[in-house]
Amino acid sequence: MNVKKLSLYLFSINLVTSFFAVAAADEVNESLIGTSTDTNAFDLENSAQILISDIVEQEDADTQEATVTGNRVIEYSTSPFEANFLEPATIESATTLPSGVLDLSSGFIVYPTNSESTGVGLQVYYGSIEYGVTDRLQIGANVSFFDDVLGDRFNGERTNLTFSSVAPNVKYKLIEEPSYSLGIVGSLEWIQVRSENGLFSEQGTSARQKDNVLAGTIQLPVTYNISENAQWHAVAGATIFPETVNGGDFYGTFFNVGTGITLQLSERFGLLADINFPIGSSGGNSVNTDGSISEKVVWNAGFSYLHSPNLALDFSVTNRLGTTPATKLLTFLPNGDEVGALFKLRYTPDLAQTYRGNFGDNPFPPMTYREKQLLFDGILLSSPTTVRKGMILLDGGITTDGDSGGAQLSFGLSDTAQIEFLASQLADNDQPLQNNFKSGVATKLNFLNQAQGDPFSLGSRIALVFQDGTDSFLGDLSFAYSPNDTISFTLNPKVALFSDESIVGAGLGVNLQLSPGLQLIGEVTPMLSDDPFVWAAGARYLFPKSNFGLGVYGTNTSGKGNIGSLIRQSDDNVSVGFNLMWLLGGGRSD
Repeated sequence: MNVKKLSLYLFSINLVTSFFAVAAADEVNESLIGTSTDTNAFDLENSAQILISDIVEQEDADTQEATVTGNRVIEYSTSPFEANFLEPATIESATTLPSGVLDLSSGFIVYPTNSESTGVGLQVYYGSIEYGVTDRLQIGANVSFFDDVLGDRFNGERTNLTFSSVAPNVKYKLIEEPSYSLGIVGSLEWIQVRSENGLFSEQGTSARQKDNVLAGTIQLPVTYNISENAQWHAVAGATIFPETVNGGDFYGTFFNVGTGITLQLSERFGLLADINFPIGSSGGNSVNTDGSISEKVVWNAGFSYLHSPNLALDFSVTNRLGTTPATKLLTFLPNGDEVGALFKLRYTPDLAQTYRGNFGDNPFPPMTYREKQLLFDGILLSSPTTVRKGMILLDGGITTDGDSGGAQLSFGLSDTAQIEFLASQLADNDQPLQNNFKSGVATKLNFLNQAQGDPFSLGSRIALVFQDGTDSFLGDLSFAYSPNDTISFTLNPKVALFSDESIVGAGLGVNLQLSPGLQLIGEVTPMLSDDPFVWAAGARYLFPKSNFGLGVYGTNTSGKGNIGSLIRQSDDNVSVGFNLMWLLGGGRSD
């Protein structure tokens, strides 16, 4: 199966799981709504109680923060990320998820293409699902995918490698003391390898060869609590791969020892670094350019940021190939000398618990009618705000000539973070991008929100768009300022990377509300790179009671939003399009 489709499949699983988790949490919330405001009925050591009322009462305790209105009571549990959001990367830790907690993660590692490959970079896509069966027993499944032309030649030839792994795994905490914990981790992994030119294949054979093999690892991690904010981790283990695959050398069996540290600098920011050594074995964890196996140190260093109570981000540099328990001990090809940039998003949905949607002192108030209007992206520019926790946003459109169109489904992971699933088709253009169907995923984070008292709104968005032949990356920052409820201004610098091309622009936009619900939109993106500027103009109307909207627009770009929003159509063509918008879960606005 194509690696990009598998990546989208994993993100879809995460979305569906999150959606039903929120639905389950809603059922729990109903059971917590009663006619009594007796706060003794709740555990104040592990949760914060929010009492919704017209009167605000602050209670001086970390365990309770109350707003009183009527007799409705909602209990918010402390997220496991608020207790500990740091975890080492190339080594295992002895910590386990609390009972009933689900941890979902997705991300990628990007390595440089060097002279032999093209495109944005060499990407390793990965994801995981982990669940705390008890406070000591954790089960999970990890996936890791790589499919690209390597940046260096093997045996003098340009070499294409596919390396995929699916790894069910289990972790059990053997000992738990106040100062340290000891655990055991095991995985059994299915690995598919497809390669050529003596790399995981028979020497002297240029045809691509494929094989499916099993591998596994057993690791014994120790986690020592240096202080409340620092942990030291050490691990020893053994990993078993086949000695050969497709008639060529493979990793075989090797032992390893590793160590690392996680340091929480503040409530929401921490550092992590770890290193792993293969030792004393007939196999190895690294591959040379002649296809032979050797031993190299694998390492990772970076930082973690707790963006929301239930969502954490990891940014680091590393030289590892995979992310499953066995493949994260392997170095990237060749020799483990390349350094890649890693991005990882970790999310824990509500199951039997209800986590706060943001770090504010109180829950966000219901959105106003104007807030909902500005929640939707513009024609070309991104909105800095995100849908609230558990909400769903749909936005789709097509041009009258049928040459371009697209759809976006956004889901609120928290009040300040959303995940997006994308589908699009571009009109004819002069860039090396085909005008066939494209799918993708994106993550948007909100950092400042003018509606919540900040001086302006600020958000950031990262999108990956997949198609056979050319993948693309889009990153942007979005600033918005509304002097009143009538007009809003947007500044949206963005960069797009695809093939060997890069486009950098700074979008400027205005949204003018002529009457309740009716908006005029004008946007232009001058380019900082040597590319033609693009523009769009249109109108839209959002019905207040249904949160449903209609829009019409004209533009010279090859698409609405995402990568197409930076690329002009061929022959200076201009398209007219229509789009439909719908916000689910936003409630009514007066």
